[in-house]
Parts: sequence; C-alpha cells; structure tokens
Amino acid sequence: MAGRAAALLLALLGAGAAGLSLEPVVWHTGNRRFLEAGGYVLYPQIGDRLDLVCPGGAGYEYYKLYLVGGAQARRCQVPPAPTLLLTCDRPQRDVRFTIKFQEFSPNLWGHEFRRQHDYYIITTSDGTPEGLENRQGGACLTRAMRVTLRVGQRPGAEPPPDQDGTGLPPPPPRRCHGNGPGAPCRDVTAAPANQSAARPLLLGEGHVGGEGGAGGHVTP
Repeated sequence: MAGRAAALLLALLGAGAAGLSLEPVVWHTGNRRFLEAGGYVLYPQIGDRLDLVCPGGAGYEYYKLYLVGGAQARRCQVPPAPTLLLTCDRPQRDVRFTIKFQEFSPNLWGHEFRRQHDYYIITTSDGTPEGLENRQGGACLTRAMRVTLRVGQRPGAEPPPDQDGTGLPPPPPRRCHGNGPGAPCRDVTAAPANQSAARPLLLGEGHVGGEGGAGGHVTP
C-alpha cells in the first residue's frame, strides 16, 4: 500500500510534465484511417492525451465507444459490464472525450494504463439511432471502426505477447466499397468469393460512465 501511495505521489508530481496531444480520432466513416492497412493503430506514451471526437452536423452517425480487451475487440463484442467512453448522440454539435494515459489515476473511476500493453476502442453501434445500443458486430465488424492503442511502444517494435490468453493473431485490415454505415466490406486477406478459405477472426455520455471514465473527460 505504501509503495502504491509513493508511486501515486510521484505520478501526481509529474503530472505537469509535457505529454503529447495526439491527433484526435474522428469517429465517422469519412475518416479513412480506419481502413489503413494493418488497422488504425496509435502509439501513446504515458502522459499523452487523446481526443475522441464525434462530429456534429449533416450526415451525423450514432455510436457508443467502448474500451475493451483484445478478445472482445477481435470479436467486435462488448462485455456484459462494458467501459463506456463516449456516446455520439448529439447531432447538433461536436462532442469530444479526452483520454489521459496515466499509470496511476487520482480519480477513483479513472483508468490506468500500463506500458507495453495494448488497449482497444471499438463501437458495436451501426451508425443509426436504432442501432446505437447494439452490443455485437456493428461498425466494428462492417467498417473496421476500432482503434488499437499500443501504450508505451514504438512503431516497428515487436508487439507485446498475447495478453488475454486467446492466442489469436491481430485482426486483419478491411477494405470497404463506398462510404456510409451500410457500405460492404471484406477482409483484405480474404480469398475471392469463388474460393474457400477460413475467414480470420476480427479485432476487435456525449455521455461517459462517470466523468473522466477513462482517465479523461467530456467536452461538449
């Protein structure tokens, strides 16, 4: 207990250290980064901040964003008691949620991130008001709308060992034809329709489950 208290004090004293403000993740099918080869991968370091943004206006898309583990991300499925980061259901304005990557959180409900670990943000909503509460599939499956957070790592470095016991490989990238929540997609590595091949598993209030639910806060 004393060791944790000392570590927390050091973390608080170092809170003023300059971390980076990473490029915001705009949660909309118009964001082509979701379709990048290898998926949407970020490399936050401890002390960095990341904004998740739901853009308002015409063509609004309705999503709930969850922080999940590797097994849920691969299956595009949220657990029974999920960690909700942000609800995109305010079409009249932009809403953003800020994640602060910290090893020790002074907030009782804040999340703590470990170096050399992977975390995942997914949505199982389908972009429509009717599909907002979906708990499986959704745009994670059809539009590859998920983000991998490789905390304390660098591009090109060997990824950490499997952390959830599934033994499954990282999810394949997906290629979609057209924009919008209903556009058809397929795995880039999938075989043509006339060939048989095993299809690989997929990766995986503004409201928050508590203010600063993931070591962050909502900005309307």
